[in-house]
Amino acid sequence: MPEIECEFGHKQSIGTDAWVATLTLDQMKYARDQMAEKIKAAEAQPKRTVWRVSNGSICEGNYREEEFEKAADHLLRIYKAKFMDEAPCWIEKPYGYLIFERQLPSLSPELVTQLEYDTEWFPAKP
Repeated sequence: MPEIECEFGHKQSIGTDAWVATLTLDQMKYARDQMAEKIKAAEAQPKRTVWRVSNGSICEGNYREEEFEKAADHLLRIYKAKFMDEAPCWIEKPYGYLIFERQLPSLSPELVTQLEYDTEWFPAKP
């Protein structure tokens, strides 16, 4: 959430919609043009890989591009336990192959821009 500061140094968090509501038409046009340039620059950045480990229903961990070995270790730690739960159910009453596969932990890459990598996925800690 954006934070604004008044001339006296007081800070206040403000939502984007509330902030936009305070702008004049010229300010909104300027902001739109500036944002279009920033978006274009962000989209032109090289893509980075985020390794995502899922337990079959939710994501348990996101790993930096160079941490693929940690991501693989995480997957291996959780895979056997989940497989041991699902295999007897399959043997007792087979169900769809895709459903079975989706119940198991997985590791998948996600390509994101450098901006997203640095701000959304792995923001610097203050």
